[in-house]
Amino acid sequence: MKQAVQRAPGSAPAGEPALKVLVADAAPVTRRVLCAVVSTVLPNATVIEAVSGSHASKALMDASVDIAFVDIEMPDMSGAEAVARARESGARPFVILMAQEAQAGWESFSREVDAYEFLEKPVEDEDVRQIVASYRRMQQPCRVLVADDSKTFRHLIRKVLAQSRFGIGVDVVDNGELAVSLVKQNAYDVIFLDYDMPGLDGLETACLLQETCPTARVVMVSASADASIERAARYFGAVDFLTKPFYQTEIDRALHLAFELPLPSLLDTPAPRADEPRSATG
Repeated sequence: MKQAVQRAPGSAPAGEPALKVLVADAAPVTRRVLCAVVSTVLPNATVIEAVSGSHASKALMDASVDIAFVDIEMPDMSGAEAVARARESGARPFVILMAQEAQAGWESFSREVDAYEFLEKPVEDEDVRQIVASYRRMQQPCRVLVADDSKTFRHLIRKVLAQSRFGIGVDVVDNGELAVSLVKQNAYDVIFLDYDMPGLDGLETACLLQETCPTARVVMVSASADASIERAARYFGAVDFLTKPFYQTEIDRALHLAFELPLPSLLDTPAPRADEPRSATG
């Protein structure tokens, strides 16, 4: 039995490296169809096939895979276990877990192996296109500004943003006046604003930022889950509203909204899981 089959890649567009994509599924027909879809969406990619969990794990560890479509149910080792073993070795592919239908606990084991998405088969062309578009945007550098008068919060959110899939450079300030001043000097993609700051509050700052840099996306942050504050924040252009303390997944969701990316199923939920640890606090 072959461990991996590599298809010759085409020439990558100028300045863009060709991607390596793993398709791991025990069913030959499923592999063939999904490989065809990937090759259509990414004609320059190297597509690697794996027919079992152990083959998938080896490919993830040895082949520097960028994007991996991994079926949960495979011979000798589940897809989730294959990804977990690769993660333990230091591999950091962009993982999409697949199954014939969503199983009980799919969200839990997807999070445990840091999967980006969970898809039910058959995987459609549009699913692959959206995943590739999201992956490419996350690989592009982006600049984030955080304005909050809490030193603890600034420290924690900087750490959380550093762990994001997005390639983020972070600047932090402790008040709205400095935030407006920095935005006049630098272009920022996303700005996290605390609602309750001394001097210029979050709403006043958001209003000034809209005039100064209308392309920047604002995420309002507050210690109060106040619907009127959220409505006001959205009126002034905020793409999302986070209540302290919040979860890593909520920051990821806010970044997807800011960059107008489709929400993967792991983020498209109204509230995080109760047993997920908090990542940032006020």
